[in-house]
This record gives sequence, C-alpha cells and structure tokens, in this order.
Amino acid sequence: MAADMRPSGRKLLIGACSLLLLSGCGFSSYTSSRGTLNGVAGNTGGSPPGNPIAGSSGPTGANDSVVATASVAGTLSVVAGAKQTLSITFTSSDGNTISGFGVSGTLGTLPAGWSGPSTFTCTSVSTGSGCILNLIYAPSTVGNGTLSINYVYVDNATMPQTDDSLTVAYAATTHNNVVAAAAPTGEINAVPGAGNQSVSVSFTTDDGNTATNLMLTTSLAALPAGWSSTAASFSCAIVSAGSGCQLPLTYAPVASARGTLTMNYSYTDDSGMSRSGAFNIPYSTSAQNTVIGTATPPGEINAVENSGTQPVAITFTTDDGKTASGMFMTTRLAALPPGWSSVSPSFSCAGVSTGNGCQLHLTYTPAALTGGTLLLDYAYTDSGGGAKTGSLNLAYAATTNDNAVATAAPTGQINAVAPSGSQAVLVTFTTDDARPATALQLTSSLSALPPGWSSTATSFSCSGFSSGNGCGLPLMYAPTAAGSGTLALSYAYINNAGLSMPGSVNIAYRATTNDNIVGTSSPLSLAVKTGSTTPVTVTFTTDDGNSASGLSVTSGLGALPGGWSGPNNFSCASVSSGSGCVLNLIYTPSAVGNGTLSLNYGYDDNSGTAKTGSVNIPYAAAP
Repeated sequence: MAADMRPSGRKLLIGACSLLLLSGCGFSSYTSSRGTLNGVAGNTGGSPPGNPIAGSSGPTGANDSVVATASVAGTLSVVAGAKQTLSITFTSSDGNTISGFGVSGTLGTLPAGWSGPSTFTCTSVSTGSGCILNLIYAPSTVGNGTLSINYVYVDNATMPQTDDSLTVAYAATTHNNVVAAAAPTGEINAVPGAGNQSVSVSFTTDDGNTATNLMLTTSLAALPAGWSSTAASFSCAIVSAGSGCQLPLTYAPVASARGTLTMNYSYTDDSGMSRSGAFNIPYSTSAQNTVIGTATPPGEINAVENSGTQPVAITFTTDDGKTASGMFMTTRLAALPPGWSSVSPSFSCAGVSTGNGCQLHLTYTPAALTGGTLLLDYAYTDSGGGAKTGSLNLAYAATTNDNAVATAAPTGQINAVAPSGSQAVLVTFTTDDARPATALQLTSSLSALPPGWSSTATSFSCSGFSSGNGCGLPLMYAPTAAGSGTLALSYAYINNAGLSMPGSVNIAYRATTNDNIVGTSSPLSLAVKTGSTTPVTVTFTTDDGNSASGLSVTSGLGALPGGWSGPNNFSCASVSSGSGCVLNLIYTPSAVGNGTLSLNYGYDDNSGTAKTGSVNIPYAAAP
C-alpha cells in the first residue's frame, strides 16, 4: 500500500536518477536515519514533497534494508585445484519490496581465483530467492583472503542506500592430515599398585588448516590392562592447531607389564575426504626408585642409507628423583647392531637422579636398508641398596632418498582410432626401492589436458605409497581427429628421507585412422598397336595421407595375361602419400586382343586393421 501512496513525481524522479542520487540530478537534500536523500529542485523550504514524517501525502513505510546471506557460513574453504559456487541471496529486512538494487564497483576486480558476472542488478528485492548472485571460487594455489561485495538500492521509503556490503572470508587449502602426539613423550612408566601416569594425546593438523569429524574408532572400554580414560567415547568436531582436541588417558598398572597402546581414529580432511590414522604409545611398569632411559630424539630413529647420520642421546634418570648408584651398561657397546656405534666401548654413572647428568651418546649411520630394535640393558643399585636391572628398546630404520616412479598402463605409445575409438590409461605411482613415500600431489591441472584426454578425477593425491597399485590416476584417451603428441604430468611428493621432491611422467600418444590404400595405374587404360611396348606404373597411396603398412600384391602377378610382364611379387613396408610405393609393368602385345588386368593386394591400415584392395587396368591391342 505504501507504494500506491507515492506521488507520481517521486516515482518518475527515482526512475530517472536510479540509485545514484547525486548532484547531477539537480536535487537539494535532507537527512534521514540511513543517509541523505535528495529532494526536488526548487523546493526551497520545509520537508521534501512526499515526506511521510512531515505529514504530506508522500510514500509510507520504514527505511528497510537489503539483507545479504551467503550460502556458506563462516570461511569458504576449497582445495587448490577444485572449485565451489558461492550463492549470495539478497532479501528485504521486512519483506516489503526494495527497488533499484545493484552490486557496485567490485565484480570487475574480484580476488584471484574468483569469477562471476561483470555486473549484477535486480529490478526488485523482497523475500524468497528472486535475487541471487552466483560466484565461483576455483583457487589454483594455497592462500586466503576476504571477498567484499558492496551494493546499492532504494528502500521502500524511497531512500537511496549506498554503503551496504557483505564480507566473506575464503581460503584455499590442501589435503591435510590429523596427527596425534602424546605427552609425555617416549615410553610411559608407572609403579604397579602405587603410582599412575597421566597421558594427554593432542590431535592437530599437519598444516594448521581445519579438519573435521574426528572420532576415536578404538573402544575406550577395551584398553590394555592398567589403562583408562575419563571419557566413555571421544570425538572432536573441529581439529586444527593448538590444544583444542585432547584425549585424556591414565596408566595405573596393578601388575608388571610391558607393551604398546595402539589407538585408531577417523576424520574428514579439509577437502572433505574421509581419512584414518593411528598412534602408538609404548609403556612399561617400574618399581620405586627405578632408573629409566629416555632417548632423544623420541620415537623411531631414522637415518638415510649410506649418507645420513642420526645422533642419539639416552638420558638416565630415576622415577622418584631419589638417587640410584653404580649404574652401568650390560649391553656390549662394541657389539651393537650394524649402523650403530658408541664413542666409548663401555658406559657407567656413579649416581643417577634427575637432570641430564647421566647420558649415553650413540650414533646411527646405516650402510644398508635395514631396521629393527636396539635393546640396551643396564644394571644399578637403587636408593635402598637393592641390585636392579633395566632395559630400553629403541626402534630404528634406515630411510632412503627414494624416487616416485609413475608408470602408465598400457606401456609405450598410447594409440586410439579417431573419431570413435578410446583407450583407458592408468598411471600408477610407486617408489623405486619399494620403501614408502608420502604426500604425493599432482601439480598439473587435470582440467587442462591435451585434446582427447580426460580423467574422472578433478584433482589427484595419495597420502602414502610404495609398491603395488594403491596409488593410481585414471585417464582416458578418446581423440576426435588424427594427431599425436606427448602428455606431460608433473607431481610432487615427500620421499622416504623426508625431503620434498618433484617428478614428472611423459606419455606419448597418437590418434590413428581406419584409412585405405588406393592403387592408381598410369595410364588408367591401354589401347595400343600390336608389337608396341608401353610401360605401366601402379602407384599405391593412402586416402588420408596417414601411413598404412605391410602392402603385398596377393594375386595377378604370378600369371599375367598375354603381352604383360613384370615382377613375380611386389610389396611395400610402408605406404602413405607420394611415389614411395610404385609397381612397374610393361605391356607388349604380339596379337590382337583385349581384357582387364586385375591385381589384388593386402595391407594393414593406420589403426593396425588388416584390409584388402584391388586395381583393374583395362587394355586392348589392335593391328
């Protein structure tokens, strides 16, 4: 009803000047709660015509506003190489119609990765989905930023609004991993029946970007003896950096034990892919005043075969801080496993308590691809004077600067018949030494393959790979025209030694055709006198200029008609265009006669299909 009460002069004025009610329209101005509205030129005092506040007969209604709602709440995250549509719906705040809506000054200069229409307007905005702006975010590299959409309109009180905007945060991410870290690190120890050790397992992502839906898939009700948790189940809706996702555990053994607590979990990475992981916590029981050995670095000891060296420091302390004495290694340090060495053939400490006053220094320098567990035994006297023994297990493995190898199947040049044939190709990624590599990611765009090539995948990555066919990229070659080239695919990965490495694979391809060999005689026919001699050539070519192979005349040369002579057999390894394949004959008739010389031949066309053909040469001899 408010629109019907507006004077026709106001309607025409708004229509003529649209949204930009600036000095060029010849207006004086007055101030509203939302900004400044320009009045009719020549109105020198009082309220502008149609101002409902001044009691005139002008339009009624509130200064309503356009509300912009994005289809994605919070930050829009997209994996680099993929794309996602962002829909922004514009509605009025009170459901009444708002006119003259348009996005101003931003669509022509969208941030990198964003695309959409160059301009966007709506005749009216009210409720529902009648005014929707669709933008596409398709990042090619990792990054983040903020997209701002500014818009203008005339509210249902005919007030121009020019300072409204919507801001959307966005980020381009990668396929990330959730990793678990236990604190304290290393082997967990507790005294049977008398002590306990609190353990906190923190879950974070390896790149700081958000993963979701983390859930422990190992039952907390079936933990090994001595282990417990205050939680009946465990999950985190969001995992990123920091300590926001922690699993509390307690080790309180009642009897002597040693083992490894293994727990599995699942999650959704920042690309929306379902993933899984696991973590291991070694544990053992100890008596009061027990000497404990702790290795630095913790976890499995790794070094690169033939070139890497990893120093290892083993610090011996007591579990209660009281002093133990007479500690010495019972393992012969001069007979350590291959790759291990010690600066001294023996090791002892007069006293052991806290700190790092009792340290054994070892070095792991593998000369072969081996692995195992280094067992170090030691003896000491506890604070009560009792003789005791202890041991420390160190898992170790030699790593390699291995390479990712991409192998296409079928091997060799990929061929397909144009325009109807196709050839499926699987590129399998393995390592050249069958040792694991990780974080493989295709850096070539699957949306920019050469003509005829396609893939069912929009992006491709493998979290880990070694041997076998667990990491394979599916491709399809379906050419529409004859041609050839090389498909080059680039990728990156982290090798077994933890180094970031690049790689590439080149796949030669060719589009073949079902062409035909045509034989053409020169002359096409003969009419000669008896006793004359006429040379005749038969030139074989393909009808499309592409190569055919294995041409052989199969009949006609072995029993030539009277007057004809030539070779007993004829063949060409390859036939295309030009005069590379020519059969020479001679016609020397001695008597009057006529007939047709027919020559049959076989060959393989450009696609490798066996075919046959024939050439006929009419002839006649007159006196």
